[in-house]
Amino acid sequence: MANISDTSITKSSSAAFVKNADKDRQLTCTKIKGFYLRKTQTGGTWYYRYTDFAGKRRKLNLGKFVDGAACRMTAVDLITEFRNQRNKGEDPKQEIDKKKANFVSDSERRDSKLVSTYLNGSYTTYQQDKKNQGKHTIDMLKRAFDCFMDTPMDEISKADLAEWQAEYTRGDIVKKTGKRKPRSHDTVSRSFKALKTMVRHAYINDVLNSFPADFEKFKLKPESDIEKEQRQNKNQNKKRRLLSDNEIIQINQGLSAYHQQLVNGRENSRNHGKAHLPSMKNLAFANWFFPFFRLAAYSGMRPGDLYNLHWHQININFKVLVKTPNKTRHHANPAKLNIPLNNSIIQVLNNWRMQQGNPSDDSIVFPSPITGKELSRDAHEKPWANVLRLGNVADKLDFYALRHHYISKLVANNTPLLTVAQLAGHKSTKMIEEHYGHLAPNQAAKALDDISNDFGPTEQAISEEVRI
Repeated sequence: MANISDTSITKSSSAAFVKNADKDRQLTCTKIKGFYLRKTQTGGTWYYRYTDFAGKRRKLNLGKFVDGAACRMTAVDLITEFRNQRNKGEDPKQEIDKKKANFVSDSERRDSKLVSTYLNGSYTTYQQDKKNQGKHTIDMLKRAFDCFMDTPMDEISKADLAEWQAEYTRGDIVKKTGKRKPRSHDTVSRSFKALKTMVRHAYINDVLNSFPADFEKFKLKPESDIEKEQRQNKNQNKKRRLLSDNEIIQINQGLSAYHQQLVNGRENSRNHGKAHLPSMKNLAFANWFFPFFRLAAYSGMRPGDLYNLHWHQININFKVLVKTPNKTRHHANPAKLNIPLNNSIIQVLNNWRMQQGNPSDDSIVFPSPITGKELSRDAHEKPWANVLRLGNVADKLDFYALRHHYISKLVANNTPLLTVAQLAGHKSTKMIEEHYGHLAPNQAAKALDDISNDFGPTEQAISEEVRI
């Protein structure tokens, strides 16, 4: 511990110097060579200047001036420590620089492992090749794991994940009702799988030295009996059914009325100062929605698959539409749609392509009339609502009802479930059996009847023949 007599700089002299001296002036100690106080813009800083073993002049920062008492003695203690290091053949400045470099290196390495750093950097770049640049996945990770953004991926523990599941499951408060809306177990599970996939990607790309054991060990808490019952009830309430004959008539009437409404609206605009707008009277379709609807109804394709459908995926000569559904295109072995096209739908597609000016094969089938690029995912909702309104459809049908009708009708007509699954873009019959199997309740009985007939008469008939 330094004594006040070890330096010629006193508490009062240092305080007076800091108060009155000009910036960059120095108050030098006459007892300790190289020790001085330098005046700064807002106060002062203690320094020690020395010559290293290579003959180079070095300067060490010993801390800020506070009151000239404790800070002065601490600076003298540091000089004593540095002198002892030099006597051992060590350079204090080099040791300090080495420690700083190691700290910066460790800090940078830790920062590269942060959830936010990897998510916003390498993982976002990796997602660029996915549908919509992986926006859905990136947004889901940011939304679900805001609590982990400043945490290195390999420092997230099982306890952290369990706490996250409990909190995330609670959900958010809905502004309109003021009540909390819990998240489903499926949503929580999907989010966790997305995080686990990103962490594994970081490990594969050498950002992490090993895949965190806690991610392997952690298992999501299963859904409660209440959650399971609610999910089952929700699935039962989903309207996966055939459209009624009346609904089909109403939808067709709505389509005709909506088409006429658009044509009349255009003619009205032309008659009131907008004569430059082309007439729709002789067009096969008033806009993109009509061929979009016809293909959706014919093929049962999801709206998202229709939005990014390209002309090269439609082979008119071979009467077939071939496409990988968006839902499975990132899978190692994705499903593939292979839909035969009849003459009616081919006529629709030919008319639409001709109306579009015969675009090239690499063009989108249903481009935005404004940008010429892919339409937004909800672009069909407004025209569909107009069709339902003009057709006086009582039930508020989702556009997805067309897909449900498509699958339901195939199943009800005793189409083999594997064929139904393939036409619907599924790799297996599991979903078809779970949600549409009730539409073909007699298939099993009929199959058994067919088998029983394969091997001739029954034992009773044989017995009667013997008696005869």
